[in-house]
Amino acid sequence: MREQIQELQKLEDFKRVYRVFSGPPYNEKYTEEELEEIFIKYQQTGYLYGAYTQDGCVGLIALERGRQEGHPVSFEGEKVMYLADVAVLGEYRRKGVGNQLMLYGVMQSKQLGYDRLYMRTLETGSMSYGIARRIGFQQIPGAQQGVERKRVSGVLETMQNIFLEIDLRALKREDMKAGIQMASPKQVEMERE
Repeated sequence: MREQIQELQKLEDFKRVYRVFSGPPYNEKYTEEELEEIFIKYQQTGYLYGAYTQDGCVGLIALERGRQEGHPVSFEGEKVMYLADVAVLGEYRRKGVGNQLMLYGVMQSKQLGYDRLYMRTLETGSMSYGIARRIGFQQIPGAQQGVERKRVSGVLETMQNIFLEIDLRALKREDMKAGIQMASPKQVEMERE
């Protein structure tokens, strides 16, 4: 099965995939209105892409332009992109979809002229952490943040997050090929530079 990554434009596709955050290990609670607000925000502040199969949208990646307010990181004089979210439906996990989306986010950010791509994640229990590390993201020393989320149970919980980054200027095609081979058992076709 081959996924096609393209701009995600339909709210229903977004909601279908984003709801994975309501299940384990995240168990986050979102109303329909909150999901719509997140979708609109991503469209206005950056780029939203979906992975599509014959079953429809099965995964997504959200990229936002610039350093996000409140993040304990600094990128003086650099043009940065923030990898805000990666989500894949449960039945499509461990099949390379998340790998493809992450690599696509890196390639798109580089192609759009950004110097650096960064992300916030859990060091343990995160599906994106391992993928990010394999494709070249490095932890930003000392950058940590407690993030409060409302759980499905109704409880507010604070989870400690770390920040990872990848220098897109130093990224070479060979690095991406190596990352692809390490990240996925399938070959991900790279777009020509």
